[in-house]
Amino acid sequence: MESADKENEGNRFAAELLERSASGFAGFATNLMFEKSPGIKQRFQPDAFATWKTYMTQRILELAAAVGTGEPLLFSSRVIWSRKAFLARNQQEDDLVVSLSALKDVLADNLPAAASQQAVDYVDQAIDVLSQARPGVEDSELNPERPHDRLALLYLQSVLEGNAAEAIDDVLKLSQGEMSPMDVYTQILLPAQREVGRLWHLGDMNVAEEHLVTFATQRAMAVLVQSATLAAANGKTMVAAAATGNVHDIGLRAVSDVFQIAGWRAIFLGADVPMQELPSTLTFFNAELLVLTASLSTQLPRVGYTITAVRDRCEHDVKILVGGPAFDEAQDIWRKVGADGYGPTIDQALTEANRLVGL
Repeated sequence: MESADKENEGNRFAAELLERSASGFAGFATNLMFEKSPGIKQRFQPDAFATWKTYMTQRILELAAAVGTGEPLLFSSRVIWSRKAFLARNQQEDDLVVSLSALKDVLADNLPAAASQQAVDYVDQAIDVLSQARPGVEDSELNPERPHDRLALLYLQSVLEGNAAEAIDDVLKLSQGEMSPMDVYTQILLPAQREVGRLWHLGDMNVAEEHLVTFATQRAMAVLVQSATLAAANGKTMVAAAATGNVHDIGLRAVSDVFQIAGWRAIFLGADVPMQELPSTLTFFNAELLVLTASLSTQLPRVGYTITAVRDRCEHDVKILVGGPAFDEAQDIWRKVGADGYGPTIDQALTEANRLVGL
């Protein structure tokens, strides 16, 4: 037990060093990469240094999250995600390997020995993953031959063509007919939103288009929850919040709406909620459950700090359920941040929440 505590303390120390020094290490690693491969600098002109320093900084922050939780998959999965973007943009995949090699050398030379070994090992594992079979680039996660995927694509097309009101009316009719409101959320709106994120990441959708779809989906959700037939109140209150730094709350809003439809009193706080304010909010509403989400692995340390603050400062016992893409990359991350449960999908989140509060 004592050795495990020392290991966890060492991981946290290394993670904090990486986080605090991310920008500086990123600059060193970018310069070293250009020395190793001058062609990379030439290909990314005129802003080669700024472009790669930003890229390196993000990778280091992701590495810090992986080291802090002791989960190398958090880092290697982000590297694989980057490779898909490189392939989609016809950029050279070998540049990624060179960048990781430079990063590894910088960390080995600049981190204290007590903090460097695990970080270097995780980078090595990511390099090994990149050496494996090269994946194809998916055309879409939505298959028009599947009925619900076709509806999601039609919704997306209608919104992007400027017909948001018509698209919202269509999904409302579905929720009042052949599909339940939960099905509309999980089979149409959220898959369409994930497709938007995928296209934006690959450079096939611009920011204006992403905003257009996001705002249309928020409007659709508001209409759906107001028109839905609510189950009888179950006497339980949940508070839904996105962790500090998480500015994405579409999925969280859907969770909150579905809980409300299922009979919960749902308090939706939205994106980027300061962790120091949650304990008093939970106490004020006498909430039995906190649903906390994170989109990126770099937000996981803040989730852990938030859970600690709630445990220490809330005036009554609150069960904590976590979810979001940051938790989907490694199976047991939710345990490592101290949560009581994990909901990978909306229906699983509702089932787990009911179990946690004894419904």
